Amino acid sequence: MGKIVSTFQFVGKVGNAVGMKGENGIPSARIWVKPNNPRTQKQMQQRTKMAMMAQFCSRIGGFLRAGFNDSRHWFAKAVKTNIHDVIGGTYPAYEILYNKFLVSKGLLELPNSPSAVVDSQSLNVSWTDNSGIGFATGSDDAMLLVYNSAKGQAVYRLDAGKREDRQGTITLPTAWSGDSVDVWMAMRSSDTTRTSESVYLGNFSI
Repeated sequence: MGKIVSTFQFVGKVGNAVGMKGENGIPSARIWVKPNNPRTQKQMQQRTKMAMMAQFCSRIGGFLRAGFNDSRHWFAKAVKTNIHDVIGGTYPAYEILYNKFLVSKGLLELPNSPSAVVDSQSLNVSWTDNSGIGFATGSDDAMLLVYNSAKGQAVYRLDAGKREDRQGTITLPTAWSGDSVDVWMAMRSSDTTRTSESVYLGNFSI
């Protein structure tokens, strides 16, 4: 920054110089440098991806908070886990690859051979009990998440069934009839201190 030492003063932009008067009344000038374009192609691609992630995560936030076992930093953990793997397509026509999205993360074991069946009323999931393997116990809760991308809505249960029950269920909104939904499952210990990595069970027509 150069100070104006003569009696000549100017305010505003002249060429590549910007004149101004400071709080102490002493005039000064700065060289104006054109800022870098904040909307480069790479930046716009990243912003688009982040916007898509933020929108989806906000719609399933209640489940993510439990799945990432953190009431404060669940959003950051979910984004960090998924941002590099779950966005498909080319800019600007990106899409979320739901089959790759992890809605839960942890060391608790998933049950064996989980599978889902959907009808107009409910989602029903069955599995094989593997209590006693690793941290798995019969009292662990099955967490089920169902997402309707057409409506941008989700329903979930954090206690859909016990591991030892070998099955769990969740009621679906009647307004979803005729739509398709994406389904995930995860497990959480009864004291909520441990969670499993989620498994994507598929896309189903209601």
